[in-house]
Amino acid sequence: MSEIEQKQSYVELFDISKNAPIAKAPLVEITHLPRTGERIFLRHRISGEWEGYTVMNLEYFLAETPAASEGPLEALGMVRITLYVERSR
Repeated sequence: MSEIEQKQSYVELFDISKNAPIAKAPLVEITHLPRTGERIFLRHRISGEWEGYTVMNLEYFLAETPAASEGPLEALGMVRITLYVERSR
């Protein structure tokens, strides 16, 4: 992975039953972050069917956070938002 790709901010979906990430998207492409209890639908690559996932928890990871004396938080480096999900029934 290139240094530019490593520093890109993104949102990932992490399936807690599989203990593995299942999807990833650049943060700039996301217009809405779901809250805990809301559902997300992903289209299966092969079948084209929609798979529903319920958000169980979410975490924000911030890198290169400036000290309070260095200025506002807009100076952040990479950001990762992880949505912990489980398959909806």
